[in-house]
Amino acid sequence: MPKDSRSRTLAVRAVMAETGLPYTRAAHELDRRTGAAPRPDGGQQLRWVPFLLSFTAPAAADRQALAQDLADQLHTLRRAETGEEYEGRADVFVPKGPWSPEPDLAGHVAGILLVRAWAVRPWDRPGEWEAVVSDFLTAAVTWLGERHPAARSGRPAALPLGAETDQVMASTAEFTAHTAGAHEALPEGWDELIATRNAERHAPGAPAAPATAEAEPVTSEGVILVPNARGGDGKTVTVDLDGQGNLTEWAPEPPIGPLDPVERPYRVVDREFQGWHERGDGLYVADGGVRRGLEDRSYQVLAATRGPVRPVEPATQEECTTLEAALAGAGRKAAASLLVALYRLVLAEAVADRESGELRRGGAQYRVMAGREGSWESTVMVRLAWDVGAELAEKPKRYDEAAVEEIVRVVTGWVYGPARYVEVAAGLAGEFSAVADRAGGWEAVADRYLQRHQRVGHPDHVVERVQHYLMSQSRTPTFG
Repeated sequence: MPKDSRSRTLAVRAVMAETGLPYTRAAHELDRRTGAAPRPDGGQQLRWVPFLLSFTAPAAADRQALAQDLADQLHTLRRAETGEEYEGRADVFVPKGPWSPEPDLAGHVAGILLVRAWAVRPWDRPGEWEAVVSDFLTAAVTWLGERHPAARSGRPAALPLGAETDQVMASTAEFTAHTAGAHEALPEGWDELIATRNAERHAPGAPAAPATAEAEPVTSEGVILVPNARGGDGKTVTVDLDGQGNLTEWAPEPPIGPLDPVERPYRVVDREFQGWHERGDGLYVADGGVRRGLEDRSYQVLAATRGPVRPVEPATQEECTTLEAALAGAGRKAAASLLVALYRLVLAEAVADRESGELRRGGAQYRVMAGREGSWESTVMVRLAWDVGAELAEKPKRYDEAAVEEIVRVVTGWVYGPARYVEVAAGLAGEFSAVADRAGGWEAVADRYLQRHQRVGHPDHVVERVQHYLMSQSRTPTFG
């Protein structure tokens, strides 16, 4: 069932009414009830998960030897919560660039390694990706603590990486180590599986990694570490994630552990009004993330680096009742009133940004899009606001001012409320469609200038665009 559909929202509400659960828990209960049967093999597949490992090491340590020793320790993983043991392998890359001195620990440096952690696991199981990273990190931290006791004070941490960043950093590494030691022989079938996975990740047509200049202290490309004590128990690391000298600040968090999937919302909006959605394996994907250079990340990392984050939830019954009453009260001015309200909302955003004198740092171009920025509804909604809503705003006889004000008030709460975000485009279309269906169709909620085949008024193609969006969740045909 589509996770953004109105039918899903209604189904979740039915589960809420039946069980008394809050929305997010009810959504997961619905998924449990309607999910596909488990695969006979349990979904066991060989994959790798890439992450950056940050730690403290002696300044005199041989980086290549350290990487090889670490790789050799990652042949057996143990899950602390269940006691399960399973085989693993790791490719450990030493990125280019110096390791900077630790200001609070003489004779030590802030180290960083790229780890590709290989394992055969049931990857479709919720939270498995994060759990595997946690298992590898636990093994790495245990070994580091035994070999270099001072490393414990450096709070070793893992930063999950996306495929593109992993490929760039691996291709520009100055040294690569592979798990060997007592478990040098791969488990049966792993060699073919690893060869297949490598071929998939480096297939023809994959973007070539950019060349990287020779590293220089402080200003080098590659990976640069800039320790910065925070309360005496942490540090800030500046990382060139794309290999092109574009530095990103990363504040390492405690080791990643599995998060109860019941508590994880499907969609969230961060402090920059950037929308994210869960991709199915515990990681969150940013809307428009490729063009904005935003890597997939776990909920914990997302909350730590871009929080506070708000879950995207449906409107409350009270809000739906308020909107439907306002639209119904507007009668044949309902369509125009909603478009004028949208125009006022996007205009207010544009004016506020311009008056602040600051460019938007990220996120959706308009905050009213952040709940599901990539949807066709969000795109069409903003275009109609500027194209048609702006025109209607200059014709007060065609809209109901009280309805406009009520819509603006409710949607403002959806977008800027402190505890949640309500998706605007589909939410408004759903309420409008419900009102139109009860009133008898489009003719009852739009004036004669917004009807097709009229000698005066908006051209048919404009009417169709408006009707296609506002009636997108109607039970009746859009055109006829």
